[in-house]
Amino acid sequence: MKELIWLNGKTIPLSEAMVSVEDRGFQFADGVYEVVRIYNGRPFTLTEHLDRLERSCGGIALDLPMGKTPLAAEITKLIDQTGVKNGMIYLQLTRGHAPRNHVYSNPKPTLLFYARTLPPMSRPADVKGLKLISVPDERWSRCWIKSIALLPNILAKNTAVAAGADEAGFVHEGIVTECATSNLFIVSRNILLTHPVGPKVLPGITRALLLNLAAELSVPAIERPVSEAEVLAADEVFITSTTRELAWVTQWNSRPIANSKCGPITTRLHTAYQSRVSEQAQGQMAKGK
Repeated sequence: MKELIWLNGKTIPLSEAMVSVEDRGFQFADGVYEVVRIYNGRPFTLTEHLDRLERSCGGIALDLPMGKTPLAAEITKLIDQTGVKNGMIYLQLTRGHAPRNHVYSNPKPTLLFYARTLPPMSRPADVKGLKLISVPDERWSRCWIKSIALLPNILAKNTAVAAGADEAGFVHEGIVTECATSNLFIVSRNILLTHPVGPKVLPGITRALLLNLAAELSVPAIERPVSEAEVLAADEVFITSTTRELAWVTQWNSRPIANSKCGPITTRLHTAYQSRVSEQAQGQMAKGK
């Protein structure tokens, strides 16, 4: 199957796609992005992702070059053209190309997206828990923007992998904000806890959905700062992201979390998540989308 990319309104083979070396995304990381999960050939929570894209654009004074409704239609069309059934859409929007200058003069934006297949997800209880290590949170204070400037996250993730861990947890003044590529939750005394979104925490789409599902399941949930000590003392710890869904955590800095098995609330939330995926897919099929 030949991979396709939608680039500034044209669909071409991914291998033939080119952008200018003076694109501000390449030279300044001046842009934003989204990753949307595809289940059974349909984009999941696409509206929520495009809403966040619009907010990210507002955060860097960049206008979307097309409306969210026609953009959603083009994304769905590309998925159909590629035949990807289970995977993801990667979307990136940069300020465009112009002679290199810190001051931008509103060039024509560069918008692109492509689909890629991902392996099917396993239930959290059927796989090993993740090992996390802590790293200092030295990032900027606009983490609510889904910026393509991800170097601090990249360095943190690679630090974790080099240490034999799976993910890095950012810690700022003793508080765990989020992880390099995911949001973090803990369960303490049957209460779900996670740091509020804001300067140091991305408003994760899976994160928001999980909070809604917790309310439907009558699982108490509180958004407040969570200390590193609370993570270590938690009954359950898990992380969330678009491509990971929910993944349970077994270690933090080589210290075990609780009894080192996937907890009941993590399992219930993931089951509810999968049910929501099925419901949305059935709804889209019924509408002929």
